[in-house]
Amino acid sequence: MLSPKVVVCLVLVCLPLAGLVSASSCQGPALIPGIPGLPGAPGANGRDGVDGLKGERGPPGSSNDVRDAGEKGDPGEDGHPGKVGPKGPGGSKGPPGPPGPRGPKGESGDYKTTLKSAFSAARGVTMIPRRGQPVRFDRVLVNVNRHYENRYGRFTCEMPGLYYFTYHVTSRGNLCVHIKKGKGSRGEKVVGFCDYVHNTFQVTTGGVVLRLAVNESVWLEPTEKNSLIGGTEGADSIFSGFLLFPDA
Repeated sequence: MLSPKVVVCLVLVCLPLAGLVSASSCQGPALIPGIPGLPGAPGANGRDGVDGLKGERGPPGSSNDVRDAGEKGDPGEDGHPGKVGPKGPGGSKGPPGPPGPRGPKGESGDYKTTLKSAFSAARGVTMIPRRGQPVRFDRVLVNVNRHYENRYGRFTCEMPGLYYFTYHVTSRGNLCVHIKKGKGSRGEKVVGFCDYVHNTFQVTTGGVVLRLAVNESVWLEPTEKNSLIGGTEGADSIFSGFLLFPDA
């Protein structure tokens, strides 16, 4: 291999003869490549390439890779209250609570106020009643506890005590009636009332307070002076009675 100095000498020899001979007659040995030059400055960055394909899923991480949690921070401020939500369904019935304290003692009652007996009946029969027999007031208006028997015109006591009896009867002429009491079909006269008129309508009224025992009866009975009427519109005859005070 020729040294660089030899190469330079050959070039200097050939240059004067370049005009006298042709290039083909001055062909020397092949040139030897020179020493490589220094690297140039780096060029500008090129454009980004197209995204590559998604890679395969990597292996799961190890629990050793998890770092220790830091200290708990201070609680933050309360946020604004939210809207009221819809009403939820009712819950199931709870167990009964314990019994409350005992109440105060009430006032003593009076059993007598529960004892009631009263009646009022009108006479609907048009015929004149017979002497010596109870007057039948068959049309019952009131009969509390059914102590009055309209079939016989008698009130029978089932609650002993004081009773008040009264009658209002219409007659057309002389009239005498007795209020009687007793047991069974016979009784004793208690009081009697008489009114004397001739061929004229009149209303006779009477009343009495009696003490009765159980099963004693009270009724109204006419005498021979008997013009009592009933069943006439505007001329009613009524027999009534009620318990005032029951016996202790």
